[in-house]
Amino acid sequence: MAGLDPRDAVFDAIAQRAAQDPRVFVLTNDMGALGLDALRATRPAQVINVGIAEQNMISVAAGLALGGNLVFTYGILSHVTARCYEQLRLDVCAHRLPVIGLGVGSGLSYGADGPTHHGIYDIGLLRALPGMTVYNPADGMTAGAVVYEAAAARGPAFIRMDKEAPEPHATLSAAELGAGARVLATGKDALVIATGCSVGRAVTAAAHARDSGVDATVVDCFRLKPVPESLLRPLLRAAPLVVTVEEHSSVGGLGSLVAELIADEGVNPTFRRLSLNDDVYLGATGRAGAERVAGIDAAGIVRVLQADGSARRDRTPGMARAGTEVRA
Repeated sequence: MAGLDPRDAVFDAIAQRAAQDPRVFVLTNDMGALGLDALRATRPAQVINVGIAEQNMISVAAGLALGGNLVFTYGILSHVTARCYEQLRLDVCAHRLPVIGLGVGSGLSYGADGPTHHGIYDIGLLRALPGMTVYNPADGMTAGAVVYEAAAARGPAFIRMDKEAPEPHATLSAAELGAGARVLATGKDALVIATGCSVGRAVTAAAHARDSGVDATVVDCFRLKPVPESLLRPLLRAAPLVVTVEEHSSVGGLGSLVAELIADEGVNPTFRRLSLNDDVYLGATGRAGAERVAGIDAAGIVRVLQADGSARRDRTPGMARAGTEVRA
């Protein structure tokens, strides 16, 4: 059963903040959403449509933030990241301004609209921006919660949102919100770290793998920067097999940041990065089909867990064994 739409959860949280504080603004590049339309109807002075001009939207947001306001910018993920990267870097991050980006269409949730709308490259871009906090919530409840955390931090942040309403996961505690990740299942044979829409696939895969004798810990990594090191590091030290799953390019995303942690820790798990290919997906791209081909659907994750789940018996000391990517 689908849960709360991440967009509705985000705009509900913003509306509560805006009702209490006239210095909260939402800027959009001519985009709509049910929650945004409701906010516009009740507090029209706090919602500004700058038109289809993403670079200008970020610069206007920076100007408002310099005036002491908290500003949210909203648009299609691929449009409000790469298209206005210079403005994010210099206008927002260079001044550590409280501008919170809201990008709808993470992964291939706009797959039918072609490569201009595919949100599969932005994590690497956003992680490289100094001072930028990056969230990739897996469900509506988490999406709403990170709005409050990002607003309280009063610095640059970006919240990626799926266009679909995913099934809700476990209740998010204050400690988990602060940690940036949460454990959804525990097991001794493997550690599966997933983010965004891939979390539900990972949970399903772990349940099926358990039926065949492979017990996996599943982590929902909903904050990608700063990396949730306090939760991930001890899990990485104990895991014989580490699998990352993401609907993102293989470059710069979750797999890359976990590889960095593994290298820093000096541990030697078998490491498998499951992601989309480092490529441009031309034309309309069906999400389910692309996930199946890339091996990042539940069945693909199960295959990796079953093939490598015996690593705890086979592991040998020394250099970490290189992982493989499941590619389209």
